[in-house]
Amino acid sequence: MNIVTACDANFFRCLKALAKSVRKFYGRPVIVYDIGLTEQQKQQLDAEIISIELDKRVRNDKMAYLSPDGRPSYRSTHKPSCVKDYFKRYSEPMILVDADCLFTEKVELDGFDVGITIDPKKISREDMYNGIVYAGVVFFNCPAEKLVDRWEQACMAENITDQKALSDVMSEQIIWSDYKKIQQWSGLNIKILDIGTYNDFHLKGGKILHFATTKHDEDIFDKLIEGYEQGKNIRKIFLRVKRGKKGLLERIGDSLGLKKKD
Repeated sequence: MNIVTACDANFFRCLKALAKSVRKFYGRPVIVYDIGLTEQQKQQLDAEIISIELDKRVRNDKMAYLSPDGRPSYRSTHKPSCVKDYFKRYSEPMILVDADCLFTEKVELDGFDVGITIDPKKISREDMYNGIVYAGVVFFNCPAEKLVDRWEQACMAENITDQKALSDVMSEQIIWSDYKKIQQWSGLNIKILDIGTYNDFHLKGGKILHFATTKHDEDIFDKLIEGYEQGKNIRKIFLRVKRGKKGLLERIGDSLGLKKKD
């Protein structure tokens, strides 16, 4: 099992933490597709770095605007190209993860061809404008050529994300309400995995944590990683940082006029 990601210079700080966790639990380097890392950054990484030439017709550096209120989403339309390239080089199964993910233990799953995560609570919601599949973590136990080809083609649309594209393609055959069953997509066994375990962006103790949205912001991410390494509850740390709340000892110190020492 290999862990694979793609990264540019903007997510380098997250990538370092991911690489460290992969080395710790898998005893091997993370495989990184270079989509904009600097030479200095690459020299600092414990990783196997692969250069990839992406289709110039797809502007991976642009944002998609799928939200009704105009909020941007990362396109990340490079992902299917990375999957195709990976299986030209390797025969081992892989987990494709976003660079802002972190492993808290070794994960190896079989009994299916492709594993994805969704939030079952949101199946019937009409506001899933960016797709029902959370594409930040995808398991590939085989090349799944037809699915990846269709995913790559769908990513060619001008205003779309990797997540929306994969969701649309899989929705042609997958019945999301049957998420507890292994289903078929053109002969592939598709398993819907528990999102809280394998794509935990709420930071509640999953096997794969995902520091999505503001959690990967530099001033927040560094605090969360420091807390994780110290064995602290990083969900509580995030909620406190996000909401600007202070802990009990800090509030007591403020009331007494005490300043925190450096």
